[in-house]
Amino acid sequence: MVRGMSWVALFGALAVGAVRIAAGQVAGGKDQTAPVRIEALSAQPTPLFVARQPGLRRVVDVGVELSRPATDLVLRVEAGNETFDVPVAEAASSRTTVTEVEAPDFPGPVECKVTATVAGQSRSTSVTLGPQRKWRVYLAASSHTDIGYTHLQPQCAEQHNVNLDDAARLIERYPDFKWNCEVAWQVENYLAARKDSSIEQFQRLAREGKIGVEALYVNILTGLCSHEEFCRMTYFAHGLSRRYGIPCQSAMINDVPTCVASTPMVLANSGIRYFGDGINDARAITFTHMERKSPCWWEGPDGSRVLMMFVRPSFAYALRMGFHTSLEAARKLTLKHLAEYDARDDYPYDAIFFNGASNDNWPIEPKLPQIVEAWNRKYAHPKILFCRYAEFFEYIEKHYADKLPVVRGSGGTYWEDGAGSSARETALCRNAHEAVDNAERMLSLAGRLRPELEYPRQAIDDAWRNCLLYDEHTWGAHTAGTQPESEFTKAQWAIKSRFAHDADRQSAALVDQGARALASLVKTGGDCLVVLNMASWPRTDVVEAALPQGWTIADPSVRSVRVGETTLAAVPEVPACGYRVLKCGPLEEKQGGPLRQDGRERGSREPASPVSGPGDGTTIESRYYRVTFDAASGTVVSLVDKELGRELVDRKAPYRLNQYLYVSGGKDSRIVDPKTKPAEPELAIATSAKARLQRADLGPLGQRMTVETTAARTPRLTCEITVWEDVKRIDVVNRLTKTLTYDKEGVYFAFPFAASNPVLRYEEPAAIVRPDKDFLPGACVSWLTVQHFVELESADAAICWATPDAPLVCFQDINRGKWPADYTATNGHLYAYVMNNYWFTNYLAGQEGDFTFRFAITSRAKADNVASARFGWGAASPMRAVATAPNPLGPLREGSAGLLEISEPNVLLVGMKRSATGEGLVLRLWEVAGRPTTAQVRLALVPFHGARSCSLVEEPQGPLEVRSRSVAVPIRGSGLATVLLE
Repeated sequence: MVRGMSWVALFGALAVGAVRIAAGQVAGGKDQTAPVRIEALSAQPTPLFVARQPGLRRVVDVGVELSRPATDLVLRVEAGNETFDVPVAEAASSRTTVTEVEAPDFPGPVECKVTATVAGQSRSTSVTLGPQRKWRVYLAASSHTDIGYTHLQPQCAEQHNVNLDDAARLIERYPDFKWNCEVAWQVENYLAARKDSSIEQFQRLAREGKIGVEALYVNILTGLCSHEEFCRMTYFAHGLSRRYGIPCQSAMINDVPTCVASTPMVLANSGIRYFGDGINDARAITFTHMERKSPCWWEGPDGSRVLMMFVRPSFAYALRMGFHTSLEAARKLTLKHLAEYDARDDYPYDAIFFNGASNDNWPIEPKLPQIVEAWNRKYAHPKILFCRYAEFFEYIEKHYADKLPVVRGSGGTYWEDGAGSSARETALCRNAHEAVDNAERMLSLAGRLRPELEYPRQAIDDAWRNCLLYDEHTWGAHTAGTQPESEFTKAQWAIKSRFAHDADRQSAALVDQGARALASLVKTGGDCLVVLNMASWPRTDVVEAALPQGWTIADPSVRSVRVGETTLAAVPEVPACGYRVLKCGPLEEKQGGPLRQDGRERGSREPASPVSGPGDGTTIESRYYRVTFDAASGTVVSLVDKELGRELVDRKAPYRLNQYLYVSGGKDSRIVDPKTKPAEPELAIATSAKARLQRADLGPLGQRMTVETTAARTPRLTCEITVWEDVKRIDVVNRLTKTLTYDKEGVYFAFPFAASNPVLRYEEPAAIVRPDKDFLPGACVSWLTVQHFVELESADAAICWATPDAPLVCFQDINRGKWPADYTATNGHLYAYVMNNYWFTNYLAGQEGDFTFRFAITSRAKADNVASARFGWGAASPMRAVATAPNPLGPLREGSAGLLEISEPNVLLVGMKRSATGEGLVLRLWEVAGRPTTAQVRLALVPFHGARSCSLVEEPQGPLEVRSRSVAVPIRGSGLATVLLE
């Protein structure tokens, strides 16, 4: 054999020999009386070491192939000043043998000569034994958590409960064995399902470091999280740490290939120092670079860091490396894996990470600790070290912290596109994010002002929990794509979808409770409408109110109009985190007559209904915008910003503004699975049929165009586009009914904005991202997952587009299965990617029913992160109005007041809650302009006596300066800050 032949090739050659033996060539095909010959000889150094007196010796695999078995094969080894013989007894029964020869461990290169002698003949080969790292293999044993993928969700939970029971027994039998809970959800279930004795045993083993608990609640799709939801991802695990002393140092997301840019910032600000991302590259084929940069420091938008491992392939390393099978299998596969690291010149470390033990919701393999124990008994190095996740990172940080590269940016959101397979539930959950956040703000403020008011902590926690479980990465059963009508698929989805529906129901009840509680504290002298603004800036906006029968708004400063059963009112300057009281009066009997300038009918105090009709033209207009429609299709052909004097629609685009696109085709193509189906998709794009337009005059508030049409698999499509006189915003509401199909489909609304070579910014959870600058190599650019807004900046204007209900957006073009590796933007075309069923597993294969998708548009002369964030948040969280009876004893003054004000406009309030201890008020702030800032947070009417900075999980850090009821809060550029008011 050629000198220096790799041991990988050696195993291949020996395998060929084994096949020959199996075929009977030795026993039946060879002359057993013929002289034996040495047909091949090789010597291959390995990274294996054994402990012998007086020191370590290095294993060299010596392979010999004879012409037939022989009893007198001897290997002579000459290395340095040592010479010794090794008899090969196995040669008596096999033509091919591999013998572990133990050579001295020299500090520098040394020649090792091996001579094989049999039947009086010899053959020699030499190999150089160079320096070899003494590898440490950290094996973090765990079972991947796919909630509902392999079995129904309760069955998956119980399997992980059984794993913890089994882990405790194995730890008692094998003292070096350790087990990990990949997500804290496993522990939550265990504590609820097991008796006290088992729980106490788990707590003890976790405190002792025998069982690791990772900090994230579930394997989350980070792009779907709201800001506050993302900040609470580690709350449960930190609660375990506080109650039971269980370490909470590291976090892991497995399966999901990518995470958003703020992940390291959120983790670092939650006290998590170490993070791993187990990359499954299914439908993520371009994200192939980051494992070569690992371990590394992953830096967040504010400069905070976590020690990071991008792990590829994703998980179940003990299974992949043969530790479920035999010592021989583990040796072969582990050495092959180590050879890849030895061959790299960019991996100077002496430790590697084996992520996980087994696949989706698998039981613990009892052979695992037995095989690892046998390995470590035989070999001194590489040492296989069962570990908690954090222990690998601790070793790397201790020995290599200053040698690690630093990476920064977002991986994009490859798997979040599956949320478009259940568009209705995704919209419900997105709206629940906003509602429960607003409810917490109102309930927290009301409780601070009147402590006897109920604070429904459990109901709030339940709503957030349901949001997290819907945004968790396991959407459907493994059969969802191939067997959509199976009982298992349907039963699994019934449970999964319930998370969204329950979150919607719970958050609606909470926000109603919060609004009524806060409004009840406002002093009023008569029947009134209390308008509540929970944003941290003053707002002027249109409010929708359900007035009691016989009521009308009597406030002379407010213009209003009745639309159906509700009243729309343009309410100016509602203070930040505050309220404005609108006086109401009795509805007078209508006298008829034309509209007055204020939108009321002459002789009446009742707001007038809109005047509408099909013959009112194809244009609607306000003092800010003029919108022109195509009479045939009902799409927008022109949108002019009258202040800027600029057309906002690209008239050369293939589609018009708010045009509905139903895209069919793509089966068995790259759009479904680019790894196994290389064919280009054949897509057919159908648009809406002939439309009926109806223009409505909303009196002093604005104008509205309603378009009714149909499209492929869409028997009903109604589009409402409204321009407002007092608010520079265009509201778009698209309601549709869609029929079911399991054929591949994508559904879009086109927004082809006129912006040449634009700078695109969009909002991720707790980050504003520029894909051209802020993406990691290979990040997902086929679509974006948007929190609230996208901003397009061109030379002469900035256009901001908000999407409250549908998180996915494609830019430049629809998704055609191209899977580009790099971001490019030459135009300002956005496509709201509202539905798809392109996944082959996990996500739904089809959807039907009624859907609503809202969008909002504004424009200005220049890009502005602050203005865009406020716009997007406002579109998702409208102000709320509560009708109240006279309340002369309310502690809050009549008129208007702000309960919380932030001096610097670039700092926004992300969340507000009662503290975990119940004794304080927690404020969460986010700086959105990228400038280090000290924000003055003033609470003129809310009692508190001191303030402390704290982590995202409410661990106190230090006192903050308080003067004149204002708290000075330092915050990093693009960073988060959490304040505890005492």
